Amino acid sequence: MILDSIRAFNDATPFQSYEIRMTSGERHRVPHPDFISISPSGSFVIVIDAKDRPHHLSTLLIEEAVPASGRERRRIRRA
Repeated sequence: MILDSIRAFNDATPFQSYEIRMTSGERHRVPHPDFISISPSGSFVIVIDAKDRPHHLSTLLIEEAVPASGRERRRIRRA
């Protein structure tokens, strides 16, 4: 079950960031366990992104949870 794999990622020691991939193709990165919350019933999860915005995800639409690739997109600031 998807929630079992998400819980396993959150409980891993040492923690490794991971991605939640949706059936729509969206990806949500979880850099630390503090950035995700699972509802008591397990019907949805909330992921907080880098801009402090919550994303409510239905567990029915989550395709998989996989380790993050390590390649983060970073903006290059030019002076």
